[in-house]
Amino acid sequence: MTESIILGVGFRQSAQFESFQNAVAQIQPSLSYDAIAVPDDKQDHQMLQAFANHMALRIIGVPQTVIAAMKTPTQSEIIDKKRQTGSVAEAAALAILHHPARLLVTRCISEDRLAVCAVAKGVIL
Repeated sequence: MTESIILGVGFRQSAQFESFQNAVAQIQPSLSYDAIAVPDDKQDHQMLQAFANHMALRIIGVPQTVIAAMKTPTQSEIIDKKRQTGSVAEAAALAILHHPARLLVTRCISEDRLAVCAVAKGVIL
């Protein structure tokens, strides 16, 4: 089984293409992603779609129940109240991988604070 590198993304509805770019720019540039994982209720977001097309990556939607079941090293009280997890980006990235998956990068927040990303590595479910 081949391991994949997954870009987990969390964002506000007002996030722009540049929000996603800026969040990802904070990660080491040598990483090559295999897919983007997001909450399934946000996978059709127009700016996320544009960003995924630009990166030539498919988007994988993760059900809220799966996100809520994920334990993340980053803990945000606001996100915990809204999504029942500490970090949507970390949870989404880990959620689509077989255990034991591992985070390579914990959440990176865009300068406009509208998008967050994290990176996990493992075998896709």
